[in-house]
Amino acid sequence: MSVISVFRSYLEENHPHLVVKDWKVDVKVVALTDIQNEEIRATIPSEITGEVTCWKFFYDGGAPNIVYLIQDKQRVQDIEIVLVREDELIKPIVFIEANDE
Repeated sequence: MSVISVFRSYLEENHPHLVVKDWKVDVKVVALTDIQNEEIRATIPSEITGEVTCWKFFYDGGAPNIVYLIQDKQRVQDIEIVLVREDELIKPIVFIEANDE
């Protein structure tokens, strides 16, 4: 599924009131240690290390709702998607399970 499809499905299923916003997107490859929100870092399975691709969806005006989609660096595997409002994670979805060994 494409990044836009994952994003749209997440909004439609979890935040339908936000679907009509004029969303913009920014994408960066970042080190996990550079992700500032500790709650987001804590939900990423420990076997994911190094750098990840971080898609940041946002819109101008209104409440500062930001949707983050985290993927592996190569953009092959979706790791997590979450809406963040005032540093609070709203309905995070982790796509891969932690390996509890």
